[in-house]
Amino acid sequence: MGDLKWTYNEFFAFLLIYISHVDMEFGDEEKEMIKKSVGEPTFSKMFDLFNDMSDYKAYETILGYKDTYFPTKDKKNALLEKMRELFDADMDYNVMEKELLHFLERMM
Repeated sequence: MGDLKWTYNEFFAFLLIYISHVDMEFGDEEKEMIKKSVGEPTFSKMFDLFNDMSDYKAYETILGYKDTYFPTKDKKNALLEKMRELFDADMDYNVMEKELLHFLERMM
């Protein structure tokens, strides 16, 4: 994770951007939901950071915030629920998205 010190809002925006890319389609519905959740400036900042990272580095960064932003089962479940809402945003909760959610549940 290096010296990154993201706020929860920044972390959440990055996480949502990351999971939105799992199906290789980052649609307008998903973008708008993220912007509505975190605000345009935060979305833009985190989207730029996401685009500058490899998939592995992005995943590693997310896990680096585990103890900070989802240390308990309740906080983890709340985060996973928000992720499910994003997957439902484009009305196409596909197999890849389900698998990523399942994978993240185990890793977090």
